[in-house]
Formats: sequence, structure tokens, C-alpha cells
Amino acid sequence: MKKSLHIGICILLFLLADIGFATAQEIKRYLYQGMVDNRAVRFYLKQLPNNCGGSDIYEAMYQYGKGKNWIELLNQTDEKGNFCFTEIRFTGVLILKKTATGMTGIWISPDMKRQLKVNLTLQKLSAIEIEELEKRLEVTHYENFDC
Repeated sequence: MKKSLHIGICILLFLLADIGFATAQEIKRYLYQGMVDNRAVRFYLKQLPNNCGGSDIYEAMYQYGKGKNWIELLNQTDEKGNFCFTEIRFTGVLILKKTATGMTGIWISPDMKRQLKVNLTLQKLSAIEIEELEKRLEVTHYENFDC
């Protein structure tokens, strides 16, 4: 009985450690800076593995200038690096193509009357910046979806 319990606990601990290690290893974070038309923007993209198989999962937000307000983005992607990001509350849509050095595409207004060019360049991220962006992503998501 003790031997079975001990083996069960060891297997459970191994599985938990393995899950935590794999997840932590596979999360990728990107910060882009650039322009939407003539307005400066910062764009944060987080790539998570899909534990159910299939395409990775992305979380994203962006802000104009260096303000305090971030706009959370819902998204869809394909295997070719094409993204469709919809601003929460549908205030606009970004259709972007990811490259090795950045993202390019267009921003479209909900009435489709305005289309603005988007050009973003990949930036290096420090551990402090990652921590700040992760906190901001969590706060922004909470503000958008808290009941």
C-alpha cells in the first residue's frame, strides 16, 4: 500500500513538474513599435502553446504613444503568419502579416471608410519590460471582462 502510494505521488509530481516546465519554456513574448498611419504605437503580442493541439494561442494589446490606456485585441491567425486582430468593443480591426523583423498591414475602421497603413518593428524585451507588460495585459483583460 505504501509503495503504491509513494509511486503514485512520484508520478504525479513528475507530471506536474513536466507540465510547468513545458509551458514556461514555450511562451513567447514580442514587443513591436511603429506607426498606424502617422500615430506612434506600441504593440504587445504573447504566444502560448495550444495544449489541445493545433495552432498556438495569442494574446495581444496595443497603445497609441506612451499613454496609460491599452487596447486589448481578440485575434485569429493562420499558419502563414497572417493575423486579424479585432479591438475590444469593435472600434477597429488590424490585419497584419508577421515577418522576422516586424509586422505590416492595415487598420480598418468598423464602418470600413478608413484604412490606415500599419508598420511595426520588433523590439528587444528586458525582464522588467516583460513583467510590466504582463501586469498591464492582465489589468486590461480584467477591465474588459470583469463582471
